Amino acid sequence: MKISIITINLNNAKGLKKTINSVCAQNYSDIEYILIDGGSTDESLAIIQDSADKLHYWISEKDNGIYPAMNKGIKKAGGDYLLFLNSGDSFTTLESVSKAVAYFSDEDIIYGDINAVKNNEIVRTEIYPDKLNLTYFIDGAIPHQAMFIKKSLFKRVGDYSESLKITSDWKFQIDAICKHKCAYKHIPLTITDFCGDGLSSAAESQRLIKHEKETVLLNEYAMFKADLHLQAELKSLHLYYRNSNRVKWLQKLNILKRFSTWQSNFKA
Repeated sequence: MKISIITINLNNAKGLKKTINSVCAQNYSDIEYILIDGGSTDESLAIIQDSADKLHYWISEKDNGIYPAMNKGIKKAGGDYLLFLNSGDSFTTLESVSKAVAYFSDEDIIYGDINAVKNNEIVRTEIYPDKLNLTYFIDGAIPHQAMFIKKSLFKRVGDYSESLKITSDWKFQIDAICKHKCAYKHIPLTITDFCGDGLSSAAESQRLIKHEKETVLLNEYAMFKADLHLQAELKSLHLYYRNSNRVKWLQKLNILKRFSTWQSNFKA
């Protein structure tokens, strides 16, 4: 089974070198490596040229952003499954791909977990749910760095929307799973070390993420509008009670024994 790894990069030479080394060190033999550079002006081009013999395809030219670059990679990919590993990210072990492939059984999407890394140190491991639905996608998403997507799924769902600046991979997920009912599976494997310095992690990006998600949900999932409002109200209520000193006092006195169970089972 061929796996296409696609890396996009813009002026992140240090991170790019780390990512290339990580992909090329994988012990899985059938990897096709594609690199899309947005016309970098730092040392990225020199690093790409030095690694050209390890790449199945690469290009360095100005583009219109993250998703146009990712779509370029999709068009060039010949693998059965695609995984996007952007510059600065790396596989957790030398066996990340081979161990993941061992779990495959013809699902459209297979996803694992990630380590969040800051200053070259793991700050936390993100474990994702086995079950995905519209409620989960209101606030959540699966990072593409830990997601293998069947190439044929892009024909069914479409490529990444280039009208969105920062949440198009999230939109692809919600469309694939909630609209197209694609087959998916969560595997118990930490696949990648995710660099927390990317665009989506920046504080100034959070307002744009919120705006784009709300626009998609209200424009394309309007039939669930009442459910979305109810979910927001339940979340606010949950947060209120979770932080209420009165509730904590009642719990301490064992008066609200059931609340702890309800609280732990509530999916915000």
